[in-house]
Amino acid sequence: MAIEGQLNEVERRLITEAITQAAKKPVVAIEVGTWLGGGSTLHILRALELNGAGHLWGIEADRSIYQRMLANIREAFPAAENRFTPLFGFSDDVLKRWKTEQPTNTIVDFVFLDGGNNPREQIEEFELLDPLIPLGGQLLSHDAKIRKGRWLVPYISRLDNWESRLHDVSENGLFYAKKIAARPSSQSLRAAKWHLFRQACHPGEIAASYLPSSVCGFALRLLPKKFSRKLSDGKN
Repeated sequence: MAIEGQLNEVERRLITEAITQAAKKPVVAIEVGTWLGGGSTLHILRALELNGAGHLWGIEADRSIYQRMLANIREAFPAAENRFTPLFGFSDDVLKRWKTEQPTNTIVDFVFLDGGNNPREQIEEFELLDPLIPLGGQLLSHDAKIRKGRWLVPYISRLDNWESRLHDVSENGLFYAKKIAARPSSQSLRAAKWHLFRQACHPGEIAASYLPSSVCGFALRLLPKKFSRKLSDGKN
């Protein structure tokens, strides 16, 4: 069965290889943004199955998409019952609740972030999960070259306890990072936080964060279509 997915073949291969070629087989995997299940969700599950180990918790915030994803995964991957726990809701609420439900020594070996378009969300997701990610743990994020990843990619890239690279394999880009030390140096953390602060102070981000969506949408509709799309996606 073919399920709709938002990743191209190279991105799907890179996600699969991150799991199947990991030095330590991932046991706990977290995904934010399953969409219909045919992209990252299905390929993470298949990779865990190939490893013979691991479980995926997948978060989706859109109710109709969530229901369709559940049906798709059940039909395309019958083994999902043993490998997959779907979670409905907004990522910050779901992750906070999920953390309280896990044993105190829980670690998260693999993370894939592909949720909402607000770049603040990926930062919040990273800050919630980073303390649980061990040495060698991996984090990937989609839409790394557009607005969604505009904060997270430069933030992690400035932290010297993460080894990272941007895979320029699609219009939107796939970001990869592996934790190589427990904590960043104070110097790299300051640099990352300063850059994040500057990005958050950008007039466009302030407007997107505090003005009603109807106002932002009205302003974008006044612009030429090509330019408004470029501005809303955050493409250079």
